[in-house]
Amino acid sequence: MLYSVHSILELPFGTNTSKFAYISQAAFSRLFADHESGLQVLKLTTVPNSIVRYVAVAGPCECDDYSIYLPYSIYQELTSGSTTLKVTATVVYDLEQATKIVLKPLDNAIYHSEMRDLLEEAMMDYPLLQKHTQFTIYIEKLGDYPVDIWVEDCEPAELVQLGGEVVVDFSEPLEEVAEYAAAAAAAASVAALAEPVPPISSFPSSGGMSFPLNETFSSPATTTTTPPKIPTADEKERMRQARLARLSTPKAP
Repeated sequence: MLYSVHSILELPFGTNTSKFAYISQAAFSRLFADHESGLQVLKLTTVPNSIVRYVAVAGPCECDDYSIYLPYSIYQELTSGSTTLKVTATVVYDLEQATKIVLKPLDNAIYHSEMRDLLEEAMMDYPLLQKHTQFTIYIEKLGDYPVDIWVEDCEPAELVQLGGEVVVDFSEPLEEVAEYAAAAAAAASVAALAEPVPPISSFPSSGGMSFPLNETFSSPATTTTTPPKIPTADEKERMRQARLARLSTPKAP
């Protein structure tokens, strides 16, 4: 059975920060009739190019029986270069609990210590991670500032459920990712001036993640004297598309 793919933004309650997928009541009953508790996950395989992505489903919505509404960053990835896309959907019954993840931030701002706490807070409600995929974190306290992250590794499996204590390591950024080294300084200034506002979650917390202190984590020194600049939304989107194409291209043997 094939499903058409849509952006979560097409639903009246969908936002850039939505982390879950939605399907119709009929599709929900059909797919999860024997899996009514726990995290409900679908394995999506695109037709005909067989790209596999996993999504957690929050629940049913009023929509077509053969439509799936995806988190915005996943929708962008799967539909890149295609206006119409079909996927097959199968239920994932057993999901390993994450013990360790290795992330490659695609924005140098995340390597500043001021941003680590904001990253931790933004990831609290993420349901799952899949190895060798990219996702976007929106930091609400900085006006939904987007940070693209590449999942370099995760243990004990290539697909893991988040929650509880997880060891998080940051690998070195790509050499090509050198833009806006002063972005974190600007972001930290914005955070210091802004009135602290607790993040608003669209969905109940799944238990969250705790980030054990990593004594080896340090911020790169910056000597630039130019005024800090945060990239615009258009600039971030162009960079996101370029990185996604580069990271998704198989390396030559």
